Amino acid sequence: MKKLFCLTIAILSFVFAEAQKRVLDESVYDSWKTIKQFKVSDDANITLTEYENFADKSILEIKIRNLSFNQTVKGATDAAFFNKQRGAVYKVKDSLFSINCISGLTEKIGVSKKHEISDDSPIIAWYTGKNLFFKTIEITGLDSLQGVMHVAFAPTGDMFAVANSDGQRRIIRVIAPDARKKVKFLSYDTLLTTQKYISEMSVNKNGDNLLFFEATDSSGKSEVKAVLFEVKSKKITHTGLDYTRLPEGTVFNYKKGIQFSKDNDNYKFEINPVKEEEAEEKAKVKKEKPVYEYELWRWNDTLLPSQKRTRQSVFANQLKCIYNPAEDKLIRLSYGKGVFLMPDDNSLFGFEFDNRPYMYEDLWADPIPRDLYCVNRKTGEYRLLIESFMGSFAVSGTTEHFFTYDFKEEAWFVTNLYTNEKKNISNSIPYPVKNQSFDKPQPASPYGHGALTADKKYFLIYDEFDIWAAPVDGSGTAKCITKEYGRKNNIRFKVVNTSEERGGDRGVDFKKEILLESVNYDNMNSGFYTLKFGKEPVLLVEGPQKHRFIKKSAKGNFIIQIENFTQAPDYWLAGPDMKPIERLTDLNEQTKNFKFGNTSFISWNDPQGAKQTGILYTPEDYDPAKKYPMIVYFYETMSQDIFMFYPPAPTTSTINPSMYVSRGYVVFMPDIRYEIGWPGKSCLNIVESGTKYLIEKGVADPERVGVQGHSWGGYQVAYLITQTDIFKCACSETAVANMTSAYSGLRAGAGKPRMFMYEATQSRIGGTLWDRQQNYIQNSPIFFLDRVTTPLLSRHSDADEAVPYSQGLELFLGLKRLGKEVWMFNYKGDGHNIKKRDIAVDWSRRMDEYFDYYLMGAKRPVWMN
Repeated sequence: MKKLFCLTIAILSFVFAEAQKRVLDESVYDSWKTIKQFKVSDDANITLTEYENFADKSILEIKIRNLSFNQTVKGATDAAFFNKQRGAVYKVKDSLFSINCISGLTEKIGVSKKHEISDDSPIIAWYTGKNLFFKTIEITGLDSLQGVMHVAFAPTGDMFAVANSDGQRRIIRVIAPDARKKVKFLSYDTLLTTQKYISEMSVNKNGDNLLFFEATDSSGKSEVKAVLFEVKSKKITHTGLDYTRLPEGTVFNYKKGIQFSKDNDNYKFEINPVKEEEAEEKAKVKKEKPVYEYELWRWNDTLLPSQKRTRQSVFANQLKCIYNPAEDKLIRLSYGKGVFLMPDDNSLFGFEFDNRPYMYEDLWADPIPRDLYCVNRKTGEYRLLIESFMGSFAVSGTTEHFFTYDFKEEAWFVTNLYTNEKKNISNSIPYPVKNQSFDKPQPASPYGHGALTADKKYFLIYDEFDIWAAPVDGSGTAKCITKEYGRKNNIRFKVVNTSEERGGDRGVDFKKEILLESVNYDNMNSGFYTLKFGKEPVLLVEGPQKHRFIKKSAKGNFIIQIENFTQAPDYWLAGPDMKPIERLTDLNEQTKNFKFGNTSFISWNDPQGAKQTGILYTPEDYDPAKKYPMIVYFYETMSQDIFMFYPPAPTTSTINPSMYVSRGYVVFMPDIRYEIGWPGKSCLNIVESGTKYLIEKGVADPERVGVQGHSWGGYQVAYLITQTDIFKCACSETAVANMTSAYSGLRAGAGKPRMFMYEATQSRIGGTLWDRQQNYIQNSPIFFLDRVTTPLLSRHSDADEAVPYSQGLELFLGLKRLGKEVWMFNYKGDGHNIKKRDIAVDWSRRMDEYFDYYLMGAKRPVWMN
């Protein structure tokens, strides 16, 4: 009897707790916190977590696990480690604070406009105007200098250089901690006093040399020289690099200064084209206001006037160079043609990508070709590598190999940059390396690639499921290092870069265990596997969450992030087996008192018998015996986000499934796959069949189904209501109503014609308005508005930078003329996505009222009358 009584109490307590859970509504907007920034020490002992919410803006949580130290600071920002993670700093408004991560002591340092720290240095330097203060966290005193212009830390962390001015002279000092001093703790050493002007400085990796530009005027335009200063001997050397060595028509970028390369073998700097004196003089002349103004649009111009107003060619003003002091050689790396890429200072080659010869095609094509140039870092040889290239590429800084994926050939190639020999390295892979589910008229991208192997013999290539090692010399056949385990089990694998230097070029070492991330396509569960070369992958962890690798920690542990629809994306310390050990952040403390819901990955067959998929969100207390009001939302494919957590917040564009499910709705997000030329019909087939499936299953009440979409999704909603009456109500935001008029409109934000969207990208027509005229008409809602029976709520603001406001007017005015129920909100001056929080709160409320009226039987809102 006593056991029965205890069990009854436990059940009642659970029921009572569930009943006490609150529904998510706009009252939680201001207090709901998310993570803005997370930093963790290498041993996972110390975490700096910046939370943010609208009410408190920023909240910093500092945890030091071995001290059981936990401190929360409201309004704190810019938290960062320094001194080999023995210390950290943060700011509250204009005040700078330090934390001793060994003792847990927190100290207010002072008012700071700007501060400087280094990963390896114990010194904190901060500015108040032109006065520089500096101290360490171990000693209570501080020192200062006036008129400081530049600060440079040594990579070793044991000193830093300061350049300051007394009005007439520039003085360079080296400053280092002096352990014998308890108050005035820093030792000064004046290296140089000069009347010349000094640029930003660089300290070499040993901390014994300084490098900077000196000039005879403060603008850095006259008689600029690169100066090397030996700290111990106080010997100054003019390196041989000065303004006389530069290409004609260029000057040093004096403001950016000059830096040592990673190995100190080169000096890095930029040069800029000289501005014409005549143009500068004209700019100084005050112009009278013209009687009228005009701009001329010419048929054969590469760029339209609207594009010229929004585009600035930054590449022509960022010309990269290096100087080799051992050989007294200046090497120009880039020529201002386009994006320049060199993986790191030690790379054998750099690359420049020039799309200027093909910019005329940019009006309607995407992507456009590029000319690829390469430069030899040692010799300075600059040459055209590939002309009119269409594809993607991968660069390794440590080898002479350049990897390209060719859109036309649908294959991966390797080019030897010394011999220019090119070989296909994916032709022995028995499966496509091109993305087979890509459904736009433009060329399909590859599934992707991993890194080079550590021995530089193999390049890792992905197919839809598995990973292949292709010989970089083009000999032999590619080997499937995952043993086709992915294809057999419907799992996609990718290599995780666990290197301390993220993005580094260490390569994948087949002699060690390799960490893989995985997605199971049967249920979209994600996880991690390990792989030993020559064996099948071994599962570590997999589940209905999204797992993200963050970094490798001490003792073989890992830092990971885990989230799903009901689990906010907290950071965790995980063991070598990837099993979570300890939660390092606490976002989920706020979720336990609210109703969220559940997600499931669903599938059904459309009328043609093809399998379709999507996400179904159901309330936490979902009852299979009940039929629920349902909102359908979609864009393109959605299932990849099945485990995304949606924090309660006012919307900037789309419905928030967390908010709607909490209030008792079911939300359905189908994956839309398109037939080129017929995006509207493709969407109709999948959305309508999926909705009918859920009605037949008894999930959705057929009299209470709504639909919502934004931008591309907004267009599709507008099209759907001209073709079906399955929806009780619809909401369409920033939609294209008329493809025939939108085709030759402009994307105001970029000044670019919209033609490319229809011919090559998202709108998926696949041709011009003239050669596929019927496709444009048949896919345009405007021509079928007379068939609409569904009420429509629309938002289209007059400063929309992506879809012209006129499209919203066409949709509204057409429906109005036909006597259809339609309401359109124009938030004046707002854009494609809502920019102002007050507008987002208002629009979220309007959508709630609208859907609640039609689908929940709520009172009709006044604004609809």
